[in-house]
Amino acid sequence: MKYVKQHFVIGMKVSLPEVLNRMEDGIAAACAAAVEGIGSVTTGDTPAAGIRDGKLCLTLPRGEPGPQGAPGEGLSDNAKALLLSLLADTAPDKAAALSALREEWGVADRSTDTETAAAAPGVAGADTETASAERGA
Repeated sequence: MKYVKQHFVIGMKVSLPEVLNRMEDGIAAACAAAVEGIGSVTTGDTPAAGIRDGKLCLTLPRGEPGPQGAPGEGLSDNAKALLLSLLADTAPDKAAALSALREEWGVADRSTDTETAAAAPGVAGADTETASAERGA
């Protein structure tokens, strides 16, 4: 359906239902012809775009590879051993292993973090169910 522009002028007699129905038909036709999403995206030598089965299909040119960063250091052998012993529940001293990991990674000790220390069970000042029961709370 080809669009034909309607010109309205003051004093012109128009049939409102006819004008509105014509507009609705045009909107419906435009929606039916509209692209309903992305079809395929492929790479090629030159960019291209087309519509297949009512969907937008794109061909994007290959770009130059970006700079490659240096690989990270990863975990030290010491950290790996400490983590494995903690996960396997074979660490002779869990607190010491955690402390060693915190020191190696530069993470604050829990005892210096007042919010964490107060929430940790068994830490002085922590409100546990047992402590509450003993006080009769």
